[in-house]
Amino acid sequence: MRITKDFKEFTAGGGIGKKIVTIFFNPCFHCVCLYRLSNLFYRIHLSPISKIIWYLNRMLFHTDIDYRADLAGGFFLVHGLGTVIGMEVKSEGRLKVYQHVTLGGGNGKPPRLDPDGKYRGQPLFKDNCVVYTGAIVVGGIVIKENTIIKAGSVVHQNIL
Repeated sequence: MRITKDFKEFTAGGGIGKKIVTIFFNPCFHCVCLYRLSNLFYRIHLSPISKIIWYLNRMLFHTDIDYRADLAGGFFLVHGLGTVIGMEVKSEGRLKVYQHVTLGGGNGKPPRLDPDGKYRGQPLFKDNCVVYTGAIVVGGIVIKENTIIKAGSVVHQNIL
C-alpha cells in the first residue's frame, strides 16, 4: 500500500518513538492520510465522498491536494501549509514537497505527450524528487529522477 511507503518516509531514521509521534502528532502525515483516503474513494468511483474528504483536508490543514492526483508511495509533505497539488500531477516514486509549493496548473501551452504516450497538462515526477519552499511547477512537463527544485523557482519546461 502507498500509505505504508509514506509512513516509512515520515519515520525514516527513527525508532518506535518517532513512529508513535508521527501517528498521533504529525499534521503533515495526517494530511497525507486524508489525501490517500480521498484518492481511494475516487478510485472506487465514490467521488462525492472523495470531495468531502478533500474539503476537510483543505479546511483542517490548509493544503489542497486534489483527490485525482496520482502520487506514488513515498510522498512526504514537510510543511503542508499553502501547498497546492493539481488533479493531473503524477509521481512515479518518492516525492518530497515543502510549504507554499504549487504543482500542476496550466502554463498556457497545450498538453504535452509524456514518455508513457499520454497527453499531460500537469507535471510528471520521476523517483526521488524534492520541491522546496515556494516553488511552482506547471504544465505538462517531466521532471527526471533525483531532481531538486530550488525554493522560489518557477519550472515550466522538462528537466530531463
